[in-house]
Formats: sequence, C-alpha cells, structure tokens
Amino acid sequence: MSFPRLLLTFILLLVWTSQAVGQEQGEAAQAGRRESAPTKTTVRAADGVEIVCESRGTGDTALVFLHGWCGDRSWWKHQAEPFADRHRVVTVDQAGHGESGKGRKEWTIDAFGADVQAVVKSLGLKRVILIGHSMGGPVSLAAAKRMPGTVVAVVGVDTLHDAEFKAPEEHVNGFLDAFEKDFKGTMRFGMKGMLPEKADPELLEWLSSRAEKQDPKIAVPLMRDLTRVELAPLLKDAKVPVRCVNAAPGGAQFTMPTNVEVNRKYADFSVVLMEGVGHFPMLERPEEFNDKLREVLKEFVKK
Repeated sequence: MSFPRLLLTFILLLVWTSQAVGQEQGEAAQAGRRESAPTKTTVRAADGVEIVCESRGTGDTALVFLHGWCGDRSWWKHQAEPFADRHRVVTVDQAGHGESGKGRKEWTIDAFGADVQAVVKSLGLKRVILIGHSMGGPVSLAAAKRMPGTVVAVVGVDTLHDAEFKAPEEHVNGFLDAFEKDFKGTMRFGMKGMLPEKADPELLEWLSSRAEKQDPKIAVPLMRDLTRVELAPLLKDAKVPVRCVNAAPGGAQFTMPTNVEVNRKYADFSVVLMEGVGHFPMLERPEEFNDKLREVLKEFVKK
C-alpha cells in the first residue's frame, strides 16, 4: 500500500473512531438525562410518622404516584423515569409500607390523605396531579379535598370503579378473616386472581413476595377501613376532574367493571380501559399503560 493511501486510511480510521466515541458520549449523556438520579426525602406526617418519597425531574406540574394496599413506590418503577422528562415525579411509600414509618395507632384512608398533603407541602409542589393505584385512588381523593387549588386532577389506576358499590358485610368479614388466619397464603391466592392466567410468572412472584411481607397488624386494619370508605362523597368533595386507566372486565378473575354513569353523578369522571390486563396494568404492560396515561395527562398539563 502506498504512503498516500496508507495516510488516507489512517485519517478515515481516525474520523470513524472520533465519530463513534462522540456517538457513545452523546448516547451516554442522553441516558444520563433520561435516568436522572432520584432524590430521597423523608417527611414527617402530622402524627410524626416518617413518610419516605423519591422525586426526580422538573416541570410546572408535579405527578405524585401513590401505590395500592401492601405495595410500595417500586410499583411505579416503569413510570418514574419515563414521566420525569417533562414533569416533577414523586413516588411515595405510604405509611406502614416500604421504607415509611409504621408507628401509627389508627390506619385510615383519611390519615393517608393527610400524609400526601404533608409530602406536597414539604416538597413545595404548587400544581399537582395525584395518580393512585387501587387503594391509592381513594387516598388521592382524600388528599385532593385537603388541597383545593393545588391538586388539579386525580388519575386512578384500576380503582374507583363504582361510587355506589357496597360489598355485603359477610363477604367483607370473610375476606378479612382469611387474611387474619393466613396472611401470606391468602395474599398469594389473591395476587394470582388479580393477574391474567397467562401473566408473567416472574411478575406474580415479584408482587406476591413483596406484598406478603407486609405487617398484618397494619394491613388488615387498613383494609377494614378501606371497605368502609364512602366513595361517593369522596368523589364529590375532591372537586377535581377524575380520570381512570382501568382494566376492562374479564382480564383477570378479580377485575371489576367501571360504572361511568354512576361515578358521573358525583364528579367530572371518565375512564380509559385496557383490554387483557389485570389489576396491575402499569406493571403488566408498562409501555401501553404509559401511552394511555400520557393521553390522559394532556388534558391537564400546561403547554
């Protein structure tokens, strides 16, 4: 090979190498923007219980994610980063769950609403959308009532199905008795029924193994209070639009239909349904769920 040709080859190699390095650096920088390190904060509730939360991202509108019964903030692991590119995202371990404190005498949905208010105030959030899964739906409504002008909307995730539904007392008592007698076994049976038959077995195990570690002395009284919650006045008193991303009936053994007509008697309410999912759409099909949540949020996010 002649020297000019060798020199040209060397120059082309240098150019290609610099481009590749530049591309890798650009991708690394972009990944760094996508995966901003969360800030963990501990907030004291009115009764002194420590509430742990993580926040990331920036934006005029904060999204506060609230998990369901016997869960923790990791239930939002597929949402925290994707939504932090345009919003301040806060994921909360509700009292008695995850890393938050457990030294509370009475476990009520109203107290959880007050906890959310304490988190919002401590973080200085001015414009908030509360996103609550399952139990997090009623908690979001209770919190919205406490923060008029700050909470602009509530988004429920497989929750708030029927404002007038009331389970027969004997069914509720049987349900609670089962958890008191065999918390772990009942939890595993319940989790299986809340996911589709062909659900990822690893997801079922992940959910079950985490939920069954919950303290029954907290979980059972909290569920007892949840069964007594009057959803209709909660919807009415929240005084904000309520939107839901719920599972369509038939996706799993324990999925429930959403009664839009009834709910609209008490609030500005609408629902988006996901077909073929169970009680955890944000974990079962996260990309599809995120797309639907983004569509819902467009109504309330400032451009």
